[in-house]
Amino acid sequence: MEIQSPTDVDHLAPQIWPVYATVFGDFESYELWRADLFDRHAARAGYRLLTAVDGSRPAGTTLAGFGWGYTGQRGQFWSDLVCNSLPKAITDEWVGGHFEVVELAVLPEYRGQGVGRALHDKLLESVTGRCLLSTSDDPGDPAVRLYLSSGWRKLGVLRPGVQVMGRSAA
Repeated sequence: MEIQSPTDVDHLAPQIWPVYATVFGDFESYELWRADLFDRHAARAGYRLLTAVDGSRPAGTTLAGFGWGYTGQRGQFWSDLVCNSLPKAITDEWVGGHFEVVELAVLPEYRGQGVGRALHDKLLESVTGRCLLSTSDDPGDPAVRLYLSSGWRKLGVLRPGVQVMGRSAA
């Protein structure tokens, strides 16, 4: 498995979409996902995209997973949602200028092989300061276990079933 940091994100969107749709399934079409999420995020300051590529398949390369994030600021939808959901003392410390892990996805057939951890670690490799993400609050969820074992901690509840986690990068 090779973790790549592609520079031509525009070209990769059609390859990332099937993985996104399989893992999350929250957009009706590629066009909506592209306009409402992918392109908007790719234009943000500090944007990083990583892909996990399996070159061992006979047909060539297969995208096994991806991750992306950017520098989050107040005035952005998710940052403001966090500010409206968590206590002010927490948001004053954590929200604004933080690195936001927005998406981390691995196809089911590649899970349990360290792909998610490799994406996570590479995505945060040179990040200094505060990092935020939202995820399930189910302690049995593999993503939650990954984050907890990587130094993340629960900061509060975004909505029932969804927590906000934070990590101070060294």
